[in-house]
Amino acid sequence: MTTKSYSPERFRELVREFAEKEDTIFVWKAGEYSTDGDRLQNFREIAEFLGKKPLEIALAYLLKHVQSIALAARTGKYAWTWAWETEGGEGLKQRIVDARNYLLLLAACIDEEVEEVEE
Repeated sequence: MTTKSYSPERFRELVREFAEKEDTIFVWKAGEYSTDGDRLQNFREIAEFLGKKPLEIALAYLLKHVQSIALAARTGKYAWTWAWETEGGEGLKQRIVDARNYLLLLAACIDEEVEEVEE
């Protein structure tokens, strides 16, 4: 069995592609997070409804994307080379970007919680 090498150049290009999309999608979806620019508004409101912490809600959203990515990987049912979006909605690349963004939102929820404790 021959092992292929994934070149540093190809990896840098992949990172660049994802970073560009991550920023674009974060800006585009900002309106879904709040009406006043507070990116954590929906996590706080849902946390209040459910008696949870905002970070628990952010983690649940993140896990939804991770589960979807895992299902695609397990079943092999995904488009990769061309698809950010598919006929059915988000493509696998977009789900990965969304997961990365939810990691940042989770970090913001943790940061906010720590800040409140320290005050």
